[in-house]
Amino acid sequence: MSLQTSAAQLPAFAGPLYVQVAGILRAKICASEWTSRAPLPNEVTLARDIGVSIGMVRKALEMLESERLIQRRQGRGTYVLETSDECELERFSNFVAGSKKLRAGPTTWSCVTGDATDDERRLLALAPSSRVYRLEAYWASANTAAVVENITVPEARFPGLPGHLADGGQFLFPIYRRHYQEVINNVTEAVTCVNADAVLAARLNVPADHAVLLVERIAYAFSGGAVEWSRRAVHLQRASYTVTMT
Repeated sequence: MSLQTSAAQLPAFAGPLYVQVAGILRAKICASEWTSRAPLPNEVTLARDIGVSIGMVRKALEMLESERLIQRRQGRGTYVLETSDECELERFSNFVAGSKKLRAGPTTWSCVTGDATDDERRLLALAPSSRVYRLEAYWASANTAAVVENITVPEARFPGLPGHLADGGQFLFPIYRRHYQEVINNVTEAVTCVNADAVLAARLNVPADHAVLLVERIAYAFSGGAVEWSRRAVHLQRASYTVTMT
C-alpha cells in the first residue's frame, strides 16, 4: 500500500490531519517497513507522497518523536528508535534507586502454556477458548530490590514466543517489537501491599508474611488493545516506587 493510498482511505472523522499522517507513518514503523538502519524519507518526500503540507508532516513527526518511535539526528536525518531494555526502562519503570532507574541483573524467563483463566480473558479481552503464555522471572538489583514477576500474554498474538525468550531482559517489550511488530504505547499500573506466602517469601528471601509491594501492570500496543498482564512482587530495600506528576 502506498502512502498516498493510505491517506486517501482514512475516514473523515479520524481526527486532526497531522494525527492521521502520524498514524500512516506509525503503521509503517510498527510493520518494520522502516528500521533504524536507514533514515526515513525526508519531509519533502513524505509530504509529496501523502499529499499534505510539509508543516503537517513535521507535526506528525514531532508526535512520533514524543512517543519515542523516532529520533532526529542533526545533519543525518530521522531514524526509527530501536527499542531496548534501556529505552523501555526509562519509559515504563517507576522503580528508582537514588536518582537512577532500577536496573535488573541477569534475567531468565520460564514459560508454560495453558487455557486462559477468567481474569486473563477479562484483562486481555480474550475469547473463551483462548490460550496464553504464562511467564515468570526472578531478578534483583545490587542490594536495592528483589522482584518476582509473572506475565500473561495471548499465545495467538505472540506465536512461538518461548523461542525468543533468550533475548529478554528486564522487559519483554523489545521482543514484542522486534519479532511481532507490536509496539507498546502505554501502560497502567495498580500498586498494593500484600503479605508474602511461604513460596514467595523464600524466593524474595524475606520472612513469611513479610509485607511486599505488588505492582499489577497492563501494557497496551499501538495496534490496539491490551497485550500483556504483569504482576510484580517486589521487596524494596534501598529503592522506591516513584511517580512524577505534572
